Amino acid sequence: MGKAFPFSLIVILLLLTSTKGFCQVILTGKVTDAATGGPLPGATLFIPDLKTGVAADKDGVYRFTNLPKSTLIIQASYIGYGAATNLVDLKSMKNVDFQLSEKAIESREVVITGSGISTDNNRSSISITPIGKAQLLTTPSTNIIDAISSVPGLSEITTGGDVSKPVIRGLSYNHVVTLNEGVRQEGQQWGDEHGIEIDQYSADRIEVLKGPASLFYGSDAMGGVINILEPIHAPMNTIRGELASQFATNNMMTNSTLMLEGNHNGFTWRARGSYKNAASYRSPPEYVYNSCFNELNYSAMLGLNKKWGYSHLHYSRYDANIGMVDGARDSISEEFINMNGEIVSSSEARSRIPELPFQNVRHNKVTSVSNFIFGDNQLRVNLGYQDNDRREFEDSRESPSLFMHLDTWTYDGKYTRLFPGEIEMVAGASGMTQSNTNLGEEYLVPAYNLQDFGLFIYAKKSWKKWTLNAGLRHDIRWLNGRSLYLDTLGHPAPAGDTVFPGFSSTFSAFSGSSGFTYAASDVFNFKFNLGSGFRAPNIAELGSNGVHPGTFRYEIGNPLLKSENSIQVDGEISAGWRWLSITFSGYYNYIFNYIYQRNINGETRVIEGKTCQVYRFVQGNSSLRGFELEADFHLIDPLHFENSIDFVLGTNESTATPLPFIPALHTVHKLRWTFSTAKTSIMSAPYLEIGGQFHASQNRIDNFETATPGYFLLDASAGTKLRIGKQWCTLFISGSNLTNTQYFDHLSRLKEVGVYNPGWNVTFGLLVPFDIYEKKL
Repeated sequence: MGKAFPFSLIVILLLLTSTKGFCQVILTGKVTDAATGGPLPGATLFIPDLKTGVAADKDGVYRFTNLPKSTLIIQASYIGYGAATNLVDLKSMKNVDFQLSEKAIESREVVITGSGISTDNNRSSISITPIGKAQLLTTPSTNIIDAISSVPGLSEITTGGDVSKPVIRGLSYNHVVTLNEGVRQEGQQWGDEHGIEIDQYSADRIEVLKGPASLFYGSDAMGGVINILEPIHAPMNTIRGELASQFATNNMMTNSTLMLEGNHNGFTWRARGSYKNAASYRSPPEYVYNSCFNELNYSAMLGLNKKWGYSHLHYSRYDANIGMVDGARDSISEEFINMNGEIVSSSEARSRIPELPFQNVRHNKVTSVSNFIFGDNQLRVNLGYQDNDRREFEDSRESPSLFMHLDTWTYDGKYTRLFPGEIEMVAGASGMTQSNTNLGEEYLVPAYNLQDFGLFIYAKKSWKKWTLNAGLRHDIRWLNGRSLYLDTLGHPAPAGDTVFPGFSSTFSAFSGSSGFTYAASDVFNFKFNLGSGFRAPNIAELGSNGVHPGTFRYEIGNPLLKSENSIQVDGEISAGWRWLSITFSGYYNYIFNYIYQRNINGETRVIEGKTCQVYRFVQGNSSLRGFELEADFHLIDPLHFENSIDFVLGTNESTATPLPFIPALHTVHKLRWTFSTAKTSIMSAPYLEIGGQFHASQNRIDNFETATPGYFLLDASAGTKLRIGKQWCTLFISGSNLTNTQYFDHLSRLKEVGVYNPGWNVTFGLLVPFDIYEKKL
């Protein structure tokens, strides 16, 4: 069903793209200062449902052409001003002006797309944090999840240099869905040492949805969603590009990208190549042997942006070699040793070439992302195919011990209708076909086939101050684990020693969401949401049978597990003045049939001469409760003081014990001074920033974890916009852990083998946009 359905859908879409009869609409207007009435030249206007944007001219006048006769949301923004949105009926309105108010607090993106439909963030009852390109670019990081891990409510589980898994409000692994331009990323998310196979330079902005999003994304979105979005395409009849590069002193990481894109009468294209290479990182006491990695990414996009909407075809390839830190040390000197038991030399410790053991991960992805607009109707269709090869080399660089190949087909369709009275309704269907094959000599999970399908309906009604929304979804998933038997030589055979007995499981559930927003005034805004989540057990929980690498636990799956279901209540209060912005979010999440591991009655097994504790997957009820608080102060024009705190408490209600991998209380503080410059200066908005992160101790731990002491990290940065010719470049330098604090992050998997997190690090970065061709209209 999974492959036949997308094929027939593609045929229908090809027919739709040839439909005639759309009438062109031109929309013009002016963007001005609300206080003075003066124009705001260079202000940007963005229509998310068309993926198109324009800039206002020197008089603040903007002009959109080739628009459909529809009702669409438009965002206007300008540096130093609060962004504004307007729902514009293009059937009757040909001129729309925007008056923006000066706002010292840096304004985030106000239009979000991850909640099913494009809407103003203040009109979404789900707690969503948007992250712009500037933050993604200037935050010192080794991967895309690392770059956003300081967002309140978001953390990361790390394994060495290049592996990070997102944690949203205490939930991770298959509790969080990562979307890349509307298509869910699938690459063995159940694994501890499995990261996100996405080029961090490819993201223009990210939306973090906190809380159950199963209504729109089905199973696995119980904890939330990381929605990664591409850049707006190039303006009409232009060719442009960008070159960006970073260098980090701690692990000598070089990270560079080159992008070219163009737009010829609505035919758009983009090509990008990125390369990242890092030596082993240095913790305060030592270089961490075999934490080096390299990563090659390239991607391409071809598309059409027309008055009927847009249709884009994407291809991307991710190829990474990542050293696996096992923490083996000499019993006398306590120095790292290699696979031969020899103490590693200084040059080996600093190497850029991963030694055994290491993993090679290759991820190919082809996706089609389209939105067809006809009147007040929209049909959004996302189709995708991904193949993921994961090879782990332990004894030989030529022959992998573990080799898993994962094929995934996904399809997602949403039909949106805008009714009179600002009533929006969305109906949708999504599904996935997946097949996993074991090609190596080691087996962590059985080979399997998976089918997934879901239907949902959602409605939203808006008034001047209020917004109400509600939706319902039903999902069903079939998963067949294949049996595996080995002969006396350890080769697969029709009969012999049983590694995996084989099983067949079916899971289904209803989920839903209902909430409201209330704009009490221009200052105060309230959100409330009641949502339910659904997650089917993953293949490791159902079918594991063996020692999990790096943990020395013998894990046994349970094919009789039930699906997890949750109920979450969360609310948000925000207030914004010119000099102060405050947002408080609180939540309570109760999960029925939560899946976790337990060692029962001290059960052990001897594997290759080592005694391993046996952990079996079981279920019980659990709860997570917590809050996030953000407060930004801007008492005088040059000075900006940003603060945040987040806290989550996870409890296994069935055993009255803490849940594992729960981040400690975490606060972030940043004090920035921005200098004023003359209009003729080669620099624009240069800044100096000093900041700190405090992580409290984490003593509420599961029985296979260890407590983690608290710590404080000192950070600092400086940067500016720099004019080179007619182009404005971005130049920055960012320092992290400048006091070289020796610490363990509670969510670092290397903590259990006594390996500290990185010491002091300084990152230098440069972004150079450039124009190649522009046809004057």
